[in-house]
Amino acid sequence: MSITDYDGFNRLCELCGIVESYYDIRGVHHVASLEVKQSLLAAMRIGESHNTDDEIHASLKKMWLRDWQHIVNPVHVYAHSNDAHNIALTLNPGQTGRPVHWQIVEDNGQIHQGDWQFDAHDAADECDVEGNQCLRFYVSIPSTSDIGYHSLNLQLADGATASSLLIATPETSYQPESFKAGRKAWGVSLQLYALRSKRNWGMGDFTDLNNAIDILAPKGVDVVGLNPLHTLFSHLPENASPYSPSNRDFLNPVYLDIEAITEFEHSDKAQRLVNHADFQSNLQSLRDAPLVDYTGVWQAKLAVLEILYEQFRTEIEQSGAEPISSDRITQFRQYQAEGGQDLLKFSQFEALQLFFNQQDAAIERWQQWPDAFHNPESNSVTSWAKSNLDKIEFHTYLQWLSVTQLSAVQQNCQNKGMHMGLYNDLAVGNEPFSSACWAEQTNYGLDIGVGAPPDDFNLLGQNWGLPPQLPQLLSDDRYRLFINTLRANMRHAGALRIDHVMGLMRLYWVPEGYTADLGVYVNYPFNDLLGILSLESQRNRCLIVGEDLGTVANEVRHQLWLKKILSYRVLFFEKDWQQNTFKSPSEYPQHALCTSGSHDLPTMKAYWQGLDLNLRNALNLYPSDDVKHQHRHARGHDIHAIKQALNHEQLISDEDLQDDSKTELSPQMFQAIQCFLARSQSLLMMVQLEDIFLQTNQLNVPGTVNEYPNWRHKISVELENWIEGGEIENLANSIGRERN
Repeated sequence: MSITDYDGFNRLCELCGIVESYYDIRGVHHVASLEVKQSLLAAMRIGESHNTDDEIHASLKKMWLRDWQHIVNPVHVYAHSNDAHNIALTLNPGQTGRPVHWQIVEDNGQIHQGDWQFDAHDAADECDVEGNQCLRFYVSIPSTSDIGYHSLNLQLADGATASSLLIATPETSYQPESFKAGRKAWGVSLQLYALRSKRNWGMGDFTDLNNAIDILAPKGVDVVGLNPLHTLFSHLPENASPYSPSNRDFLNPVYLDIEAITEFEHSDKAQRLVNHADFQSNLQSLRDAPLVDYTGVWQAKLAVLEILYEQFRTEIEQSGAEPISSDRITQFRQYQAEGGQDLLKFSQFEALQLFFNQQDAAIERWQQWPDAFHNPESNSVTSWAKSNLDKIEFHTYLQWLSVTQLSAVQQNCQNKGMHMGLYNDLAVGNEPFSSACWAEQTNYGLDIGVGAPPDDFNLLGQNWGLPPQLPQLLSDDRYRLFINTLRANMRHAGALRIDHVMGLMRLYWVPEGYTADLGVYVNYPFNDLLGILSLESQRNRCLIVGEDLGTVANEVRHQLWLKKILSYRVLFFEKDWQQNTFKSPSEYPQHALCTSGSHDLPTMKAYWQGLDLNLRNALNLYPSDDVKHQHRHARGHDIHAIKQALNHEQLISDEDLQDDSKTELSPQMFQAIQCFLARSQSLLMMVQLEDIFLQTNQLNVPGTVNEYPNWRHKISVELENWIEGGEIENLANSIGRERN
């Protein structure tokens, strides 16, 4: 039997947040197919299938009854104000006519309480739930003294209890005091792995980052932007994309400076290994390599980390004997306790994945583990964990070391007087074979990949392969995962970039087996998520930047502006599209970050010379020769239009404007472009480190995996030589004059 009640099917899709159609950036109208919508419903686990009217009606009933199955909803997110907030209660007739005692416990300890009493005749609505009459009432709860997470507890006369998390959100996200005073800031964005130095082990580490701060802070730099530092897959070190993590709540230990770890100072065994001629020769080869050798770097670091953990375990068993102080052991135990079950499950996953991969190198995903280990709560996992406590604790130790070193960097930023310091980057999601998806399987649509619809840079659309969190479960879980991720990424940062910020409102879902251009948007509780983001921003004193490039609804940008979340403005896209000219600095919005590049775009020098167009052609990324020729023609026009904008601001001469013989980007032209952006009213301006040294290698080419060495190119200049060429000094002086 096939579907005949298409109205019912569409109502079900609407209730589940599935958007019927959308217009892409070129104005093309895309309508979701029946088959794709059925795949999305299956991923949401709304029902067994939706191939008949009866199945559709069963799911409709299930969705309708969701709001009637709790005395009070698990969570309420609302703007904090002096006005009372209304919430719904669902009671049975036997619970009316008698007092309902309520108590609100604010997170500062303040308590409000009282009694409500309801008459069944005054119910605002009623519903039959499996033969039981349910009555709906609305009550007003008093305002809390401040923003935060507060508990509402209910005690009914028949002995029933219920609770709800009240999340009172601020009017805006956090703004640094310098912004409130109207002071504009600027910073440098870098890829931490790409840093070269005479002392690192073949890729940038936390000590390199600290040393970069020491160089940049005295030049007036207030912010240092980073690639996502999320943990990836230690058993697959060549899976290097920081935007395809295993867990966004934990750090990648490959960034550890091994020689800065306390245990290394006191380990003769570790020092003998590192100082051996063969080991030193290997480190020099890793440093000299033109691309980051992730496998080589991690193998070298892991060999020493295992020795350091052995010593740390010995010191724990000796109850704090020298040389490791008891304070250090106490700090580790405190970190373990604060991490709780989330940290424990992550460490268990890391140990299990390494265990199975060592048995069989073909086992790269938890979905390939024996079935008994797929559930983190299973007896098999519990039993294995009891027998392998040291293997599990080793990964907790790595996280503790990573957090310790990263927090020291942010402290250094503050000590140097930087107004924000580290500017972290939050990826859209986690890989399907990640520790996050293993630990929280019921919260993810594992048969879906999040992506983006077709646009000018990705004509066939994108599927990033990251499974989305199921929107209908977010509030059921009181937004626990979202809150945890925000806290983990704001804890040691002064600013946080939300990659693909439109995902707070809707995500582009691509079902397994379908091409990216056939994806469909799914709505999310935008106001709730934006409110929580603002709350965590305030509590962590962390500025928020929303990456809003590509196809973005106007409502998203308006709400970002209201919440004082900075928009993300890239020079190449800041155009008057009707006139085909570039916007002047005065036309850039105030609440924005402006820049001339990003990790997915060509460097300024490559853009100027058209090297990225050559690369796209070599990689067969153009769907046709016509599109290739259109892009090359448009590039020539855009470069001239940029020069016109610079000339209008008197940043280049009339002679430079008319001279088309210079196809390479000169240091003077690059500096003029940065001064152009620095002159804007945007509160924050960022410069890519690759651009400062006029590099041409693109960090990442969207649409490629193994065809191009993404996330591997190193900075051409060693950290110790950054000052010698004068590029940073000259740029800092020019930007400083324009920003002040």
